[in-house]
Amino acid sequence: MKKSFIQLAVISAISILTTACYTTDTLKVEKSSALELPSSVTIKGIALNPEGIEYNKNKHTFLLSSLNAAPVVQVNLDGTYKAFTSGEAFPMSTAGLQIDYKRDRLLVAAFNGLELMDNKPQTKGASHLRIYNLTTGVLEQDIDLSSLAPKANAYFANDVAVDNEGNVYISDWYANLIYKVDLSGKKSIFWKNNSGIEGGPNGLDFHANGHLLVSLIKVSNKGLYTDYGLVKIPLNDPKSAINVKIPKSAFSGFDGMVITQNGDVVGVTNSQKSPGGNMLISLYSKDNWNSANVVNTKDITASTTVAITPQNENFVINQDFTDNFKKSWKIEKIKF
Repeated sequence: MKKSFIQLAVISAISILTTACYTTDTLKVEKSSALELPSSVTIKGIALNPEGIEYNKNKHTFLLSSLNAAPVVQVNLDGTYKAFTSGEAFPMSTAGLQIDYKRDRLLVAAFNGLELMDNKPQTKGASHLRIYNLTTGVLEQDIDLSSLAPKANAYFANDVAVDNEGNVYISDWYANLIYKVDLSGKKSIFWKNNSGIEGGPNGLDFHANGHLLVSLIKVSNKGLYTDYGLVKIPLNDPKSAINVKIPKSAFSGFDGMVITQNGDVVGVTNSQKSPGGNMLISLYSKDNWNSANVVNTKDITASTTVAITPQNENFVINQDFTDNFKKSWKIEKIKF
């Protein structure tokens, strides 16, 4: 969910990959929800620069987005991979991913990374929601969101969530707001950040009690979080959003975050010692997210976000914030 401008600055070729560089090898695995997943999966030979990760329980595969504007890739448990998405009229950088099993959709936060990095003040990028068929990977809808906020300084669609009715919510880290797209494709601005926190909306997820939880972070030129918070936004009254009270001594903001099956939050945070997300933490609330406390922490290799499997296992996608064009990436299981 979620790199600062300084972390993205090395992106100079928006279409670094073509489908010709993918292996089409597949791994046959038993169709069982109790499948034991490996402790790590290494992907080699692809300058993907993955930022978002999802576990597809239908195929027992991982899906990874690409800041380098490659297709979303499907990764088997042995590390082989292939292009998953297709049908786009033009390539875009992709960040957050969300599977909507009920409607057989893969929801993708997409943005124009090349424009963000061209150092031209007249170009400020674009934010899109791209909706793919979860079974085939074919693009079904491509919705331009940034046109809703023409006065924004820049656009960075960062993460995506879906509620029980199929409404999709997309955070725009740079435009400092959240978009909403309903099942008919109607788009609107759902929430503008008036929380008092300087950081923009980054990671977000839908809570079954009828609200969004949204991470706000601001990142310094050293890659450290300087202003951050967690906001609870009721779906039926977004103007009544509140800042979740969390002891600052234990919480320093989230990059990517996920709400678990039991209603807790697991997310990647910055330890304030080095750039990137280098700690996985979990939050628990006993008052419906008016406040929360940190209940678990685990040091991790620098990562951006986390995927949680049906067995409540946490998987992060490791990052290298010094080389966005490296060709070896690791998905790692994290146990608290």
